[in-house]
Amino acid sequence: MNKNILINQRLDKVGDFNELRDNLDIRFIKLILDLKLNPIVVPNNTKALNSFLKRIKIKGIILSPGGNPKIKDNRSKVEEKLIKFSSQKKIPLLGICRGAQKINLFFGGQIRRVENHVRKNHKIFGPLTQKKNITIKCYHNFGIKNVDLSKKFNILATTKDGCIECYNDKDNKRMGIMWHPERYKILRNFDKKLLKRFFRCN
Repeated sequence: MNKNILINQRLDKVGDFNELRDNLDIRFIKLILDLKLNPIVVPNNTKALNSFLKRIKIKGIILSPGGNPKIKDNRSKVEEKLIKFSSQKKIPLLGICRGAQKINLFFGGQIRRVENHVRKNHKIFGPLTQKKNITIKCYHNFGIKNVDLSKKFNILATTKDGCIECYNDKDNKRMGIMWHPERYKILRNFDKKLLKRFFRCN
């Protein structure tokens, strides 16, 4: 059975010489393995990405967090190609934090600066919680309010101050979450069920 989950990387300038480097929080590898899936990490290079997509069968795609989703660089080109590929092949596409913002922007939505959402805990409300008491920890300066969400998506969870923390499309093939499931020391049962259901894991 195909269990490959493709995940893109950040693109950062590091060191005294501002070297451009791909990087990914190593906790994502553990997260994907905890879901009993195989992580496939791709570089910020569209030619290399084309090779990956031709040779490897993909069960799902994750757009990683970190950084400004409005910057036009190689990472942005890779993200946009992955969004188009997921739509063409009907492969589940998950955006985490910046990844969720990028998907919303791609489909005509907006983002805005928000307050009190960096290293802050928030209770979430909406269909996703099924009336359970669910708290998430946020790490984002920019967010999505109701008026900012692309018309292609439905709201699944918001915070008390009106920030959308989870959305999806009508077929549940695209989903954005604004918290970081990889940053919890132990994968929470809530996150595990959400992600396994999204990626259609057995």
